Amino acid sequence: MSVTKFLTEYAARKPLRWHTPGHKGTLNPCDLTELADASFPADFVRAAQASAAAFYGAQQARFLTNGSSMGIKAAILAAKGDIIAPSSCHQSVSEAVQLSLAELFCFDTGVSVCGLPNVPSLKDVTDALQKHPSAKAVLLESPDYFGRVISPEIPKAIKKAGKLFFCDAAHGAHFPAHAQRFPVSYAAVADACNLSAHKTLNAYTQAAYLCVNNAALMQDIDNALKNLGTTSPSYLLLSSLEMAVETAKNSFAAYERLYADVQHFKGLLKKAECLQNDDFTRIVVRAAAYSGQELVHRLVKYNLFAEASAGSYAVFIATPHETRADFTALADALNTLTEL
Repeated sequence: MSVTKFLTEYAARKPLRWHTPGHKGTLNPCDLTELADASFPADFVRAAQASAAAFYGAQQARFLTNGSSMGIKAAILAAKGDIIAPSSCHQSVSEAVQLSLAELFCFDTGVSVCGLPNVPSLKDVTDALQKHPSAKAVLLESPDYFGRVISPEIPKAIKKAGKLFFCDAAHGAHFPAHAQRFPVSYAAVADACNLSAHKTLNAYTQAAYLCVNNAALMQDIDNALKNLGTTSPSYLLLSSLEMAVETAKNSFAAYERLYADVQHFKGLLKKAECLQNDDFTRIVVRAAAYSGQELVHRLVKYNLFAEASAGSYAVFIATPHETRADFTALADALNTLTEL
């Protein structure tokens, strides 16, 4: 039985709930807690995690209900040593290093003329490894916030140096859904790799995965997750993590349609330009007349809300939920603004 089926069947029974949560199912009948008898759905969660691991090609996977930042922190705590990361890394990296009482050695990748940090190069990483021999692990984003991935030579160099490779793939949870259109996911390569299901898949906010491919780290990672997390994880989030994988397994055609829509959108743009990147669903737009922040603010009057801005760019996240009409509306607004 799946987590989702367990929750829906329990709700359908309309039981007398002499247990938490205090709303007794009135807010959502599928918002359930651990139950004291054999119906406790922990076995279903373990099975769902195994299914997720298979989807990502990883040895093991863990469901996270406190965001993929929890996965980053667990991996760094399990490393038990100093960490190398680019200076543009997510704030959870520095937070994790504070918890671990280790050192964080940051290296600078430089900034492009349009204000985006450059993707770490092989030389950036090998220089950092030579400069900081005490480091136990290197943590890199791939894909980054702008849909760019690192070279596959970089993980090889990190492993050759005898260091752990941690991948922050928070924005790449969807990559295995269409192998021909997306880059290879490092979830199957990294010693530990976090993926935010809620960012690009059908999962609730805070729902994420942590993939692990190093058996020697697994116990320490599990201990760290236990220390960092709650003893009462939301089964609504766990269910959404299960269903997000099952949906992604069958979304090849949906992503093929989305690819066509993105190409159509780019063909509609008159003056705005899109960043060349590796993930076609991450649409990063530059309009010469505005900064990225100005562009984001001006789009609000068209009832269009971007994900973020950085430098000269505005960032938009597309998923199979977007329609051709949605893309047309965004293109029309961008064309109107750039013609003013």
